[in-house]
Amino acid sequence: MSRKFPLIWALVLLLACAAFSNAWGQSAKQKREAVYQAALQSYSDALKPGMTRKNVEDYFRSKGIAFQQLCCIFKESAFADLVKIGKEKHPWYCSEHNVYVAFRFTAVKPDESETLKTITVFHRLEGCL
Repeated sequence: MSRKFPLIWALVLLLACAAFSNAWGQSAKQKREAVYQAALQSYSDALKPGMTRKNVEDYFRSKGIAFQQLCCIFKESAFADLVKIGKEKHPWYCSEHNVYVAFRFTAVKPDESETLKTITVFHRLEGCL
């Protein structure tokens, strides 16, 4: 019984450390997610569905907000505008895991302007093998 006692304490200590590590990781993840949701809310307050792409992009430029366009992240073929708001830990086979606010526009017909449809948080793995 005397040999089992230190082994049991070592196991209890190991489990406690694992639980603490997991709780700390969850707390950090929750804080990052809160930041992402705050950014989403800020953009949603300023930019409303139905606005034209030109008006949305003029807003970005007037505020000095860097953005990029990416095709086909939604089922529609219209390019989405992406504003980077954070980074996450990436898997070994990718160089980055970036977090964006994605601005989804209606698919354009030749005679119509694209209009803002939705605004969402979008995670994207980049530089993957």
